[in-house]
Amino acid sequence: SRLRAFKGTLKSLYIWKCLSVRGNLMEMADFPRLKELELYGTPVTGDIRNIRSNDFPALESLNLPDTVQGGMKYEFRHVSEVPSFMHTVHLLSQRTPALFSKHYLLSTGLGWTLSEDSPDWYEKDECEFPYPPFHLQFVRAGSRRGWSWCSSNGEYSCEINWLDPEPNSGSGDYGTYIEELQGVEHFVGFYRGYYQPPTEAEYRRLIED
Repeated sequence: SRLRAFKGTLKSLYIWKCLSVRGNLMEMADFPRLKELELYGTPVTGDIRNIRSNDFPALESLNLPDTVQGGMKYEFRHVSEVPSFMHTVHLLSQRTPALFSKHYLLSTGLGWTLSEDSPDWYEKDECEFPYPPFHLQFVRAGSRRGWSWCSSNGEYSCEINWLDPEPNSGSGDYGTYIEELQGVEHFVGFYRGYYQPPTEAEYRRLIED
């Protein structure tokens, strides 16, 4: 990559919707001064799960295209893939809390969805029932973070997959956690008991019930 010539000095890289920019995300992992990396809309490839604790040591802001596994608006092929990506985002956010905040990426679950080409995907019922929960969202109650599958507007959510342990009942954060938890769980109704999208057969049974 021509960018290697700027390895020791490059601090910010903004390239949006430029199809001539190619390469792998990890080619810049050892850039010691790189703070901002914006590659949305480029055909750059890679996998965010390959980012290790010593990679991108100075990074403060990150926005990746959907050609990177785990990039913005990435579409998952299988439901079973998602937990490992969520774990990676959580670790990156712990290292750099504001890493994804510049474009409010976490509030929309990075735009992640289940691909319509996935063998786990199916059509919504024709009646006025909730859409299948094929979108993803990050949630927070107090200092505790988690994620869930949800409908496209977030109105119907599966159970929360927590990434952090529950705060101690004696901690100063516990009251806030309980209060905000009620708001989070308000959207868990139709899909209560499901931590991932129900299968099509399960979805049809929920509708019949």
